[in-house]
Amino acid sequence: MGATTAYDREDLLAFFVGYGLALGAGDLEGIAARVAFPALLVGADGSLPAPDAGTVHAALRPRLEAHRARDVVAAVPQVEDADALSDALVWAQVRWSYRDQYAGEQAVERVRYLLRREHDGFEICVLVPLPG
Repeated sequence: MGATTAYDREDLLAFFVGYGLALGAGDLEGIAARVAFPALLVGADGSLPAPDAGTVHAALRPRLEAHRARDVVAAVPQVEDADALSDALVWAQVRWSYRDQYAGEQAVERVRYLLRREHDGFEICVLVPLPG
């Protein structure tokens, strides 16, 4: 964690728990509601500017459908690292555990997020899936 903390760790976890509920439910609107537009989705194959919710929906729909095919019903976050970059920006690394209805772990991924703190919480500005 950074020397200066411009966020409350519990608020950060609450943000990711809410985001995880939307992921687990396949709630594209709920996911997009947690994104600051324009946003940037960065992956090994390239970067995707996301100017609006429709772009986020299109980018995530295949992934959420793949989760459904594996009977994933929950996305459980573990905030592994968080650094305050400024009073408004936080760089966070999250381990996601994707679980089935019996709480069995079906998949794991790690993602880095650049978040902007707003008066009522956080918004995702940049999303970067990590390899392996």
